[in-house]
Amino acid sequence: MRFVMKKSPVLGLFAFMGIVILTGCQFGSNKVGSQVVLQVNEHKLTAKDFAEQLVVGLKSFDALAAKDPNNIARAKNDVIKNFILQSIIKDYAKLQNIQISDSELEAEVNSVRSGYPDDLAFRRMLAQEGLSLSGWKESLRQTLVDQKVFKIIGEKIPKPTTEEIKRYYDDNKDKYRRRERIYLRQIIVDDLTKAQSIKDELGKKQDFATLASKYSVAPEAKSGGVVGWVEKGSVDIFDKAFLLPVGGISQVLESSYGFHIFKVDRKAPAGYASIEEVRDQISQVILGKKEQAEFMGWLDKQIRTARVMKNTELIQSISVETRGTK
Repeated sequence: MRFVMKKSPVLGLFAFMGIVILTGCQFGSNKVGSQVVLQVNEHKLTAKDFAEQLVVGLKSFDALAAKDPNNIARAKNDVIKNFILQSIIKDYAKLQNIQISDSELEAEVNSVRSGYPDDLAFRRMLAQEGLSLSGWKESLRQTLVDQKVFKIIGEKIPKPTTEEIKRYYDDNKDKYRRRERIYLRQIIVDDLTKAQSIKDELGKKQDFATLASKYSVAPEAKSGGVVGWVEKGSVDIFDKAFLLPVGGISQVLESSYGFHIFKVDRKAPAGYASIEEVRDQISQVILGKKEQAEFMGWLDKQIRTARVMKNTELIQSISVETRGTK
């Protein structure tokens, strides 16, 4: 994918056919790349940086979709909005002395890295995203700043009242409709003979939770095999347990995960979750909406007082080609 700047009657620019951001090529010798296309207070975005960010915004599209004028326009608007947002947040963070220490950053880096099997897989991800380790770290640092700013802005928002929670529950009750449920325990092993042996022990009144903790290879083994509440129709193999009575233990059942033995501790008919059961969930939804509204109000106020300059003509002159370089 390459970016092309068409001839501009005002700027006197001619088409650059070699601006290939994905391969790290630089803008032409006429200094177009260093021209400022967007400025917010003292923060400046050059044509080169704008084009690089535009590539990131379009990389998920195929060659045909990446040239679609609507997709390009949306991607350009996203670059503009994101730069304005980040500039305003940086200024606010500086004014409020909001900083991310190196130890905070490293803790978050380690947290992200722990989600990958090894360092090679982590660095492969960075390469696929076209990111350097240092560049990714700085981006992560800014994300942590964003979170602190968002938290500060939302701190004065009161918690949802009982009346607000009830109103939301009544207006959205269908969201909390439940199918028939069972409170399930299970033992999973990878060998049929072992499963049959465990089933025999259960027939001798051995405690299900004790045997689950001792033999099951499932993650819930340490909690006595407790899967928890399961809705009918959620998992095929679990549906077979709905035929059991409360306290009932199944025969050995096979699935792609291994050999299962189920026990049903409780049953609940289809219906609606009570407001008490979903109170915390509803509270978080309402609070999230309030925080978003508060943040957008704050952002609108900051934008109205900021000095924003946009070189619309230069931004419009940047178009996309998807043929290879010559």
